[in-house]
Amino acid sequence: MMKRTVFVVLIVSFVLGGCGLRSQRMPVSSETVESKIHSKLKSDHLTAPWQIRPRVEENTVILTGLVDQEEERRRAEELTRSVVGELRKVDNRIMLTNEVILDNSIVAKLKTELVTDPVTRMTNIDVKSHRGMVVLDGVVRSKEQQRQAEQLAKDVEGVKHVENKLKVQDKG
Repeated sequence: MMKRTVFVVLIVSFVLGGCGLRSQRMPVSSETVESKIHSKLKSDHLTAPWQIRPRVEENTVILTGLVDQEEERRRAEELTRSVVGELRKVDNRIMLTNEVILDNSIVAKLKTELVTDPVTRMTNIDVKSHRGMVVLDGVVRSKEQQRQAEQLAKDVEGVKHVENKLKVQDKG
């Protein structure tokens, strides 16, 4: 009787354990993950109208694109999370249209100010803005030009912060 019980337990263990073989999951390719996320985004009423691009880099999914409302940006992240779970990070870089319009407006306004200001008009300053964060880059001839460019940037409506990377050219 004891041998029979042991035998039955072994048989049941063998069957339930999948014949002792462990199934190994094949790693899912980045393209497969991106495709699944893209399909999910295109089938949702909030995110379908927008060109949202998922890109997998190692264990992070980066979302880029443009939407009108914060709700749409959050929904894209939720849908992505539903595909990748907690195994991957989600870096939501989706921009709102009003942020892009604001940044373009800031850059245009500041460039106009720089070329019309008597102190900075003869400079070649690169201006970038991202969500109201302005970066000034380039080479100027004096500390006065460096300070004036920063002040002009701070005075532009919508600017939240100015990072002044301007270098003063050595005289020599």
